[in-house]
Amino acid sequence: MKFILGIISALFGRWLDLVLDSLKTEAAAVYVAGVRKARQAFIALLGLAVFLLLTLSGFVLIHVALFAWLPWSLPAKALVLLILGVVYLGGGLAVVLGLSSDRTWMRFTKVDRILANLPPRR
Repeated sequence: MKFILGIISALFGRWLDLVLDSLKTEAAAVYVAGVRKARQAFIALLGLAVFLLLTLSGFVLIHVALFAWLPWSLPAKALVLLILGVVYLGGGLAVVLGLSSDRTWMRFTKVDRILANLPPRR
């Protein structure tokens, strides 16, 4: 009886391994597609938030410049405001680009681990 079960297991075991490998590959593909869609939604929401923050920052900087006249010359005041605006914009864009990069999302969602556990292609 054990001999017959061994033969059946050997015959169907390979088939079962192929089916499981195929299912793992399909599941990984679906997971990666889901991560891609989540990333796109995140980027859209983050872009909206950045747009609102930059708009509000510009609004605040304009009012600060208008109401807090510095005892400096007008070109010096304009240069300070320009530098502040560039720093805020550059810092915000750097953070957004870092958070929305493929590498960050692949690490955050552990896609690299899933891809490493996939069986080799035959």
